[in-house]
Amino acid sequence: MGAKKNDSLKKIGIGVAVAGAAAGAVAAGVAAYKHSKSEQVYHEAELKAMSELDDMNAENEACEAVEEAPAEEQMTIEETPVEEAETEEEAPAEEKAEEAEDEAEEDEESDED
Repeated sequence: MGAKKNDSLKKIGIGVAVAGAAAGAVAAGVAAYKHSKSEQVYHEAELKAMSELDDMNAENEACEAVEEAPAEEQMTIEETPVEEAETEEEAPAEEKAEEAEDEAEEDEESDED
């Protein structure tokens, strides 16, 4: 009986050792997977940050180019001063008003004759 008991204990010990080794291997695999996943997330975040930095640099370069351009080239139709825009719109109306006054004066002069 002693030999049977020893054989049983050896088999149980070997089974526990194998189960422990398997659990350790699974734990190591999970840890490696998590590490690779975190590295991947870190790498993607790094790429995104670099892309945003490139966009910001391009924006700054565009702003610097506009600042270096002469003032006349910087002004666009949308950026015309309000006073100039109003005078441009009023000019045809003023011309029409002057023409109407001239015609009225001519009509009065022709009526007087």
